[in-house]
Amino acid sequence: MLLAKEQQVYKQLDQVYDPELDQPLTELGFIDHTKIDGNQVQVVFRLPTYWCSPNFAFIMAEDIRTSISQLEWVREVKVNLIDHCASDEINQGVSKGKRFSESTSRFGASDGELDELRRTFQIKAFYAREEKLIKHLLAQGLSKEAIIAMTLEQLHQLPLTEEGQNMRSRYVEKKAQLNHAGFWAFTTPEGEALTPEGFADYLLGAKRTRLSMEFNGHYCRGLLEARYDLEATVTEGT
Repeated sequence: MLLAKEQQVYKQLDQVYDPELDQPLTELGFIDHTKIDGNQVQVVFRLPTYWCSPNFAFIMAEDIRTSISQLEWVREVKVNLIDHCASDEINQGVSKGKRFSESTSRFGASDGELDELRRTFQIKAFYAREEKLIKHLLAQGLSKEAIIAMTLEQLHQLPLTEEGQNMRSRYVEKKAQLNHAGFWAFTTPEGEALTPEGFADYLLGAKRTRLSMEFNGHYCRGLLEARYDLEATVTEGT
């Protein structure tokens, strides 16, 4: 029974992403361990440096608590950020359901700034996920014109490989987070249609965003591995 609960907890944690890197905390190695006691769950997580942005750390802690709380059998979630300059403030604030400004007043950031930061990261993740999916579709033989003209319904009906299905699911998820209610499958983060004239430049900009995020991800993994003397991870080249 405990093993089943642990598996459920980690399945939820697989859906919690570093906001800046758009990668699961589980893949990044940020989850140190979990502890389950009846219907109480404690999640202990760590970051690459002592001075990692408190804003980012708070977002991750809050998202961990929200995600684990969705399990029907869970009654209490304790998030424990360790080895960080704002561990005490973040842990206490998130556990009590406080806003960022209430929890970390000494760092001077407002709730509005944190919400704006979340939005910025959502847009960057949108660019990265969209570029990867479009690149995949182009490699599958779809033309630029077909991609631009594709509706969201057509995208859902498109027969894709398992890899392509995963890319599509991740991209559509981000569209939903940005409240896209439009007709077209591929748009700007603001929901505006792409054009044939601007397609190449748009895709290049999205690629640069993705590469920057992936580079930062490799860098953070390296810092974490060095800090905690972990075995180096091997990731695919880009």
